[in-house]
Amino acid sequence: MPKAKTYGYALLSVAVALFLATGCGGGSSGGSPPPINNTTNATNETQNTSNASGNSANPGGSTNTSNSGMPQNSTGSSPGGSQPANAGSFPSIVQQAMTSLGKNGFQGADAPTYVPQPSGGGSTSFNAHNTQPSAHGPQFLVGYHVDLLTGGQTFASYEVDHFVSSSQAAESLSSFASAVHGGQLPSGGTGILLPNNHSAQMATMGNSTVVYWSENGWNFQVVNENTSVPPTPIVDKLVNALANTSLPSTDGIGRVIVDNTDPSGSDVTVTVIWSQNGNVYEVQTTNSAESPISSALQMANSMQPYWS
Repeated sequence: MPKAKTYGYALLSVAVALFLATGCGGGSSGGSPPPINNTTNATNETQNTSNASGNSANPGGSTNTSNSGMPQNSTGSSPGGSQPANAGSFPSIVQQAMTSLGKNGFQGADAPTYVPQPSGGGSTSFNAHNTQPSAHGPQFLVGYHVDLLTGGQTFASYEVDHFVSSSQAAESLSSFASAVHGGQLPSGGTGILLPNNHSAQMATMGNSTVVYWSENGWNFQVVNENTSVPPTPIVDKLVNALANTSLPSTDGIGRVIVDNTDPSGSDVTVTVIWSQNGNVYEVQTTNSAESPISSALQMANSMQPYWS
């Protein structure tokens, strides 16, 4: 056999040996990613994350629901490696909820740096889910809703829904407010003076009594459900809270709604709704939170961009 062919076969043998030893040319196959663990809050309770059922404050939106008592893995979009803009500013339970949602399709996702304590103490947990517009509701692009829970009861919540423009967000405020208990705008009534000598109106809507007024681009109303008794003590609490807490700026007419379903004033739900930078924000507290009126105002004023 000629020498040239001998050398050729030898080189071919070496190449084949290297090819087999390095696994098809030296490429390596990656392993499967680790499973996503269920998140827990500071009290080590298993959390429900996305696709959990929402509360009645979601105006015309629709969500997928599941058994809220069952632990779930997050199915929200991945944060993509981004970090909170200032993680230390946000309570631990807020960080966990936002992480479970991911960036959810848009920059500027906000979260509260202040959340109230539950009125009875005890452990807390959260439900978080993406929101979707219904066919007949405000047509936002993307959004999310977070409930903060104690003993299975919501003591506070926040929601952010992002629109194609600031004008569309501002125009949708009334639709969001109308979905809240006590959110129907009253008209007419009897003039009264508030503790700060600001003029207000007292009106009857159905079987309920409402005190309402406007100031600095915001509409305020306090509703006593199913009674002709004026909600005077609750109005006083709201006026005092407004004197001590600033509200966020709003592109449309913001709304503060205090709805009371108990004659003693012991079952209130406080909702703050406003628009800014193409988003509609909704913050809510219940009587399961400490000082629900002042807590709702503080929570609204504390909303900050979460993702850097």
